[in-house]
Amino acid sequence: MRSCLLIATMMLGAGLSACTQAPPAPAAIETPAGVAPLANARIQMREVAEDARHPGVTTLKDRDGNVLPLIEPAFITTADIASVAVGSDGTTGHGTLILRFTDAAAPRILAATEARVAKRVAFTVGDQVLNVAVIAGPFAQSMQVSGLDSNEEAHRLYTEITGKAP
Repeated sequence: MRSCLLIATMMLGAGLSACTQAPPAPAAIETPAGVAPLANARIQMREVAEDARHPGVTTLKDRDGNVLPLIEPAFITTADIASVAVGSDGTTGHGTLILRFTDAAAPRILAATEARVAKRVAFTVGDQVLNVAVIAGPFAQSMQVSGLDSNEEAHRLYTEITGKAP
């Protein structure tokens, strides 16, 4: 049985959802095919520090211009991602990004997300904060980035991350 966890959102309806187990066979649920990210895509997920004076932080601005102190190192990086696909948010109809993690990274991601339950995290591509969410439960195999402004934004990010058109 598939176990999916929703990560509550903190800004602009943005969200992440994740699965702790591999998805069902394609016959049961149609899943978009994914493409490996470019090595230089700079995808990261980092915990948001409560205080900018926290040691080892990088600061970036969210979509509203608020400064976010992000704890280094990132606990998810481009190297952890096996594939990226474009999906659709069932609620808004907007595009989403679906990230599947490598088998080698899954145990480390599980431990990292278990340690960060109820903590704020930021998902970034380059220096762009796509969203900030609170981890509702641990995950290891995949996650979905929702809350993007439009299907066009999902397609643009997919192309930036993979070097390919969706």
